[in-house]
Amino acid sequence: MSDPYSIPGGKCLRNKLDIEDSEVFKQVEARIVSIRDVELARQSLPGEYTLEHLQSFHHALFKDVYDWAGKTRTVDISKGTSKFCTWRFVDEQTSAVLGKLETDGWLLGLNRDKFLERLAWYYSELNAMHPFREGNGRTLRAFLRQLSAAAGWRLDWSALNKEDNNAASSHSLQTTQTTELVKVLAPVIVRM
Repeated sequence: MSDPYSIPGGKCLRNKLDIEDSEVFKQVEARIVSIRDVELARQSLPGEYTLEHLQSFHHALFKDVYDWAGKTRTVDISKGTSKFCTWRFVDEQTSAVLGKLETDGWLLGLNRDKFLERLAWYYSELNAMHPFREGNGRTLRAFLRQLSAAAGWRLDWSALNKEDNNAASSHSLQTTQTTELVKVLAPVIVRM
């Protein structure tokens, strides 16, 4: 089955920049999105930490690159041996996960260990959803950075080891256990 998000016959995603070389596009996209991420880090994006709010983060990060920025995917995706939520259930399941934030009091007033435990759970669950065709990790980190700041915690994503994060994320996806993610995320969390 062909991927409607990809340029026909190529390995590059359709993009507003009309770049067809996937390596060139990857570099340009990363630069553009990193600028947008700095903007998001400096100014809060209003919302109630719902699916729509998560979509707003994706749009803010990727609006210069993709026509579908801020829209949930319409195809199934996987990475290596990890298969993500079936696209037909992405909106419903992502909304259900984010709906638990209210029950969890938006993570306010938690001690470090409890905050880390809940952050790892949300990180794991939202990663399993992978609601967008591309940019899930960057969107998730920006979204959780703002949520955490509102709860009194700063997330220093530069302390996140990419390889360890990928392994821990894959482990949580395969096992639903967050113990490895807790270890990986521990150095990222700083009290404000």
